[in-house]
Amino acid sequence: MKTDSLDAASIPLGTMPRDDALLPIGRLHWDARTDRLSMCGDARQILRVQPGAEGDHVALLTLVRRGHLGGLRTAWLEALESLQRRVCLDVPLVREGGAHQHVRVSATIAYSPGGRLHHIDAAIQDVTERHQLADRLALAERRLDEAQELARVGHWEWDFSRRKAKYSSQARVILDMAPDASPDLYQFAGTIPEDQRAPIVEAFTAAIAQQQSPFRYAYHRHGADGRRRDFHGVVKAQYVRGGQARHLFGTIQDVTELSAYRERLHTLSYFDPLTQLPNRAMLVDRIRLAMDDATRDGKVLGVLMLDLDQFKHVNESLGHASGDDLIQQAARRLTGALREHDTVARIGGDEFAVLLPSVRAPDDLDLIAAKLLRAFESPFRLLNRDVFVTTSIGAALFPADADAAEPLLQHADAALSDAKSSGRNNLKFYSPQLTAQASARLALETELRHAVEHGELLLHYQPKFDLTTRRLVGAEALMRWQHPERGLVSPLDFIPVAEETGLIVPMGTWALHTACRAAVGWNTDPARPVKVAVNLSARQFANGQLVETVCEALAASGCEPQWLELEITESLLIDKRSTVRDDLETLAVMGITIALDDFGTGYSALSYLIHFPVHTLKIDRSFVKDLPGNHNSAELVKAIVSLGRSLGMGLVAEGVETEDQARLLASMGCHLAQGFLLGRPMPQAGFDALL
Repeated sequence: MKTDSLDAASIPLGTMPRDDALLPIGRLHWDARTDRLSMCGDARQILRVQPGAEGDHVALLTLVRRGHLGGLRTAWLEALESLQRRVCLDVPLVREGGAHQHVRVSATIAYSPGGRLHHIDAAIQDVTERHQLADRLALAERRLDEAQELARVGHWEWDFSRRKAKYSSQARVILDMAPDASPDLYQFAGTIPEDQRAPIVEAFTAAIAQQQSPFRYAYHRHGADGRRRDFHGVVKAQYVRGGQARHLFGTIQDVTELSAYRERLHTLSYFDPLTQLPNRAMLVDRIRLAMDDATRDGKVLGVLMLDLDQFKHVNESLGHASGDDLIQQAARRLTGALREHDTVARIGGDEFAVLLPSVRAPDDLDLIAAKLLRAFESPFRLLNRDVFVTTSIGAALFPADADAAEPLLQHADAALSDAKSSGRNNLKFYSPQLTAQASARLALETELRHAVEHGELLLHYQPKFDLTTRRLVGAEALMRWQHPERGLVSPLDFIPVAEETGLIVPMGTWALHTACRAAVGWNTDPARPVKVAVNLSARQFANGQLVETVCEALAASGCEPQWLELEITESLLIDKRSTVRDDLETLAVMGITIALDDFGTGYSALSYLIHFPVHTLKIDRSFVKDLPGNHNSAELVKAIVSLGRSLGMGLVAEGVETEDQARLLASMGCHLAQGFLLGRPMPQAGFDALL
């Protein structure tokens, strides 16, 4: 199995909480076709693997603790045989020196249409601390059982006939008695705080009357230092023939440490340490209880799902510590904006959920959601600066939308996705159509993966012309999907899915190789060079392999760098990663043209044009479509042309559809254009004929 490094920035991170921070999650990807294993830096750190020395999967298996590998292998084979898509396992490892480690592996398995293993994406998390806590808890409980059985820890006796008590020295310490004290049974009961004494005494009296043995009880009190101490007692009774109690044998133990372990495990299981809010497990429990109450009382309950719209940008630009700070501030705002009996939970990452156990109608949810949206109107204070972050909200109702906790959360999440796709900073309610859309999107993703593997993608080329001479000077390569059943699928449908899933990276690599081969065939006449433009996605920069990918495409096809133009969007220029600028400068030095697509519609700033190697500005079709009649559009285009010419850049107008537009653009100094007037996107054979 081959390995290479996997940049953490190329993986959609979601982190898991731990004390005062977010517990790192490592990401691994194994491609069954190439037998290639990749892991991010966090994964190497968790597995104690040095960069460049990851080893193969066989080497990783040697870390598994002896005696556990067979069970893990059986569970894994059963998952593959049943085509399970998600598997979660706790794997015990042994580190160098014999130290034990526990790693939780959450794997998503992808299969080809024929059911063969395609690839595995796995998240790993070091859960050693949780296992150690569980081990210590089990050890403490065993010690408690032994102490109760042997009556050697905090041992005391009571003789009814002699009305006399005996206490071990440890019992006197636990009960805070004087060394020579020997209280009777009633005085012994007096060591229990008054607010807890009556129910214990009543239960003990009933147990003696019914000859129940042993009798167990627990209480707590505060010591002289003000700290709470927890106690657990066990009493066994001996009875005479007539059924009267003759002798009592008891143990008393300070279980404060054991209680602390239990509390710690409870916190890890049901609360988010970063915000102290309930986690998903606690939320689901509360939803189920609220559903029972609502069903009994004939009421309605609501669930809201929220996430922070600009969280990724905050993390990338200000750092993960500021991201944590933002999560904590957002949690306080949400809690402060809701009623005391409402529940705010942190689901993970930047996602929150709200349980509203009593609402009268959807209008109530609307009003509460509006209040939450207003809570995000004021800026957050991060690193001594104001940062504005909004939230998107999805809503679902019980019993109208779902009759169980998990489906209700899923439907609220579907509504949240709808809110985000509708412009963010708004509320959307669940509808059955959203479930249908989610199913359709999942089907589209599956079919797109099949398309990438089986060559269903193709490139169409839209001609670029010199407006003055009407000479063909180049083409923009546009991706198309020829579906065997649906026919030609619109890029508006499949490109967003490719971006979200990361498929855009292999699709982009294929497009580069295909376009470069086409350019070689077009450039047989040195006097008439023809340049092909290929669009790049931000995802292609994220893995750090873009320059290598471009070089491979040029070398494999024999394409000259000056025949290739790479189109980027303005949003990429605000990326804080220095590798973006470094990659662009390397490509420019090679002789490749860098074009800024859709100029003027995004994050336009003159500083970006100065500091990045941009050679060409493409004027967006939204400015061109109203020419020549719209004065404002004409002035904007004139300003962009003037800016580009003053900086020595080439200019290309997109969406030219009329002769009047072509003449006006030429008169302004924009001499290159593409659009339906000059030529629609066409297969390569059509473009070859046009040449």
